[in-house]
Amino acid sequence: MAEGRHSTIAEGTDVGVIGALAVALWFLILDTIAGHPLQTPSLLGQVVLFGRSSPEPGEFVFGAVLVYTAFHFMVFALLGIGLVALVHWATENSVVRYAFVPVFLVFEVMFYGLLRVLSQRTDALFPFWAVVGANTLAALGMGFYLWRRHPALRQSLRDTPLGAAPPG
Repeated sequence: MAEGRHSTIAEGTDVGVIGALAVALWFLILDTIAGHPLQTPSLLGQVVLFGRSSPEPGEFVFGAVLVYTAFHFMVFALLGIGLVALVHWATENSVVRYAFVPVFLVFEVMFYGLLRVLSQRTDALFPFWAVVGANTLAALGMGFYLWRRHPALRQSLRDTPLGAAPPG
């Protein structure tokens, strides 16, 4: 893909949608296998947005699914916008590329930590492996999109690999 002038907000929203869909599909598959499709957004909507500290796993709240899904996509859109801005900055300044690792690590564990703070009940409902699996799929999808969309970033990595002194 040719890298031309484009909107950070528009591209970031695309990146966010990719990540949000990866996570949503991951949990839809896990929920469906367990016999409770859409249980994850129902429970998360109840805990995160409706403030219920002890939702019942079998209880399906359609309003919670709708509100949480909108919230989920908005959060990922904001994350995507931030990632695109970081990619643009890293293309111009090779030192900024070091920020990708901490951003990835924070992305991996932040949501799980938030769940533990909001409700002990969610600890049993969302095992660490499931959250990390979802976040890893999202990170891979978003990263692949950004990698393909930004040949200048790929070129800057070839010109100045991580750990090498910047030219000049």
